[in-house]
This record gives sequence, C-alpha cells and structure tokens, in this order.
Amino acid sequence: MTNPCIDPRLAPLVLVDAYSTGAMLARALAEQRPLLHVTSRSDMPQAFAASCPHALFQAHYSVQALGLPALVEQLAAQRPAAVLTGSEFGVELADRLAAALGLPGNDPEHSAARRDKALMAEQVAAAGLPVAEQLRTASSEQAVAWFQARGGKPVVAKPLDSAGSDNVFICYDIDQLQHAATCILGSTNLMMCNNRALLLQEYLVGDEYVINSVSHEGRHWITDVWKSSKTLSADGRKIYDREHLLPADAAELNVLIDYVEAVLDALAIAHGPAHTEVILTAQGPRLLETGARLSGLANPDALQAATGNDQVGLTCLKYLAPQALAALPQRYRLRNHCCTLNLISRRSAPFDPGAVHQQLSTLPSYHSSRFRYTEGRQTTPTVDLNSSPGAVFLLHPSADRIRQDHQAWRAWEQDWL
Repeated sequence: MTNPCIDPRLAPLVLVDAYSTGAMLARALAEQRPLLHVTSRSDMPQAFAASCPHALFQAHYSVQALGLPALVEQLAAQRPAAVLTGSEFGVELADRLAAALGLPGNDPEHSAARRDKALMAEQVAAAGLPVAEQLRTASSEQAVAWFQARGGKPVVAKPLDSAGSDNVFICYDIDQLQHAATCILGSTNLMMCNNRALLLQEYLVGDEYVINSVSHEGRHWITDVWKSSKTLSADGRKIYDREHLLPADAAELNVLIDYVEAVLDALAIAHGPAHTEVILTAQGPRLLETGARLSGLANPDALQAATGNDQVGLTCLKYLAPQALAALPQRYRLRNHCCTLNLISRRSAPFDPGAVHQQLSTLPSYHSSRFRYTEGRQTTPTVDLNSSPGAVFLLHPSADRIRQDHQAWRAWEQDWL
C-alpha cells in the first residue's frame, strides 16, 4: 500500500517514530497529506520497527545517519506543515524538530521532563501540584536506606524512562527492594535506554485511572478516561487486568480531569496527544506518569462506537483542521459501555491467535482485539504489558453484559493461556 494522498502539492506532515499506535496515526493522515518519516535511532527493536507502515511515507530520514542540522535542512526544504510524535521513542526529537523548523510544538526545554519520570514529578510538584514522595538513585544501598527511613512502608521501584509497566516492582521489604534494584540497575529497558538509575516512589493507595487527551495551543480535549483494575502475577507483581471507560457523569471525573489538565500545563504539553496515569488517593489524585503521545491501547473504531470520537481522530483534527477541533466539546460523552481486558498468560506455550479469536467471538460484547504476539510465538507467564499476548475490547449498551463476558473469558483463559 502506498500513500493514497492524491495531491502531493499539499504541505507534508513529519511523523517521528511512527511505531505501535503511531502507525494508526499514519494511516489516518495518509489519505489527506503527504507524509515524511523520521527515525530517532537505528537500533529500533524489531517488534516496534515491524509496526511502521513504511509504504505510506514519501521519504524516510534517520537523525543518526544525517545528524540533526542536516536533517532539519532537508525537512525544511519540503516546507512541512507540522511535526507529530509517532510513539514514546520520538517524544524528544519531535519537540526539537518542531522548534528548529519554526512549527508549533511542545517546548523542548521541558522535553526531558516528559520522558524522565523523576524529573516529571519534580516539574509537576514545582507547579504546586501534589505528587508521590520519591527518590532517584543509582545505589541499591541508598534505596534501602530511604526505604528504612520511611519506616518500611511499601514503595514502587521502576526505571526512569521506560514504558509498558517494564520492570515495575512493588516492594514490601528489603529483600524485594534489593531484587528490584538488581533487575533494574544496569539493564536495558523497553525504550532501549540503559538504566543507570532507578526511581523509588511511595506506594499510592487508591484506584488507578488512565486519562487520554489531545491539546491544541494549550487547551485540552479529554477523549477518554478509564478506571484500571489489576491482578497479581504468579510472582506477585501487579499486572493489568482490565480498564472500564468511565461514563461522563462519573463522580470522580471532575477532580481527575482538573488535576490532569494542570499536569499537562505543568509539563508544557500544549500540542498533540497525551496519555496520563494517576492514582486517586484519599487525599486526591497523584501522578504516576504522562506520555506526550497516543495511548498504547488506542482503538479508534471501538472509541468511535463508545463515545463518537477518539484520540487518533482528534489528533488528526488538531493538525489538519484545528478550527473543527475547537468547535467540539472538550469532554467526551458515553454512548456505549466499553472495557479493555489484557490477555494474561500463565504458562509457556505457542500462541494460537485463531483459537483465542474463536473463543472471543462467542462473547456477546466482543468488539475487537489487538494481539501483541504472532502465531506460534512462545508465551511466558505475564508480568507486564509487554508479556501480555494482546488486548481485547468489549463494547455493549449493558455494563452487566460486559462484566459477565469478562468473567467468562477469564475462566476460559485459565485453562488455555
């Protein structure tokens, strides 16, 4: 498939690292504008690299091959209309390119805080918002000392700049904390960054929520808000079970959105999509993290059926028809109940997507699925999103129907995954 845009005279759009859900963005934009692709690194993991729809782009550029000045010069010659982040990998480079080309974008001065979770919390706190207590450290001994100084209260240990719940541990004692530090420090994380340090944060008690948004000139459109439920893996890690799309009149929605919009402002996210995770504690919302990119579980068709709009669609409007975006309500409305459930594998076996899809199709609320694993790939017990074989989207007018289907699926899954 090639770029179907029929008028190459239109100003092109630049996508940086169009992997994962960034590929959806490329497909949605390709019918309306010529596209240029920029890669931020040459060592992109194959699982991500394979997701890029290469044929949709008129040209591909590598900042590592060209260097930033030459890359900017070659892009400027084509007079692009905008620079978009395609995935978490491209957040910082997209900021730099937009600024260098004189195009609207998020301030590069704060790019690091949009990737480094320790800097992120510091910047949000500096704006006057409450955040979790935290420590950034490269020392297992310092981590233990901080844990003890807090009276042995549980903490979360995680890499500074990874994604997908990669190497996230809840630690209730010193042995667990030392194990987490050993796993994290010195390893390469999912974003191909070396973990020279780790982040410890107080374990926040409360429900977890995901808030997706699209921003334009500092205004924020909330496209969908989800309440997350987790379960325990075989080794005691909390892993994602399911997320329920909140109705527009949910009691907690106002306080969540007010907090998240303030977080977006604090991180200077004025343009484009964002994916924010928070815990709603007894004292109010507390930030887990914000990614200045599309949600990794974006599903335009399911969200269109659930709310009448979606994050990918609003991102396209932001860059192609901002006046149309400005005319839309800044909060979504619920038309159908929706749930995303993550497949949980409990053993090692070849993945059989055909059998999984056949069983899913028996559920009355089944809408669609997105498998992370290809046929025959060996599963392992799920410990994070990367080791979950896929995500399933349930959609129905009845929330009870979705709950029943979720329970039915988990019962089947126990024996087959």
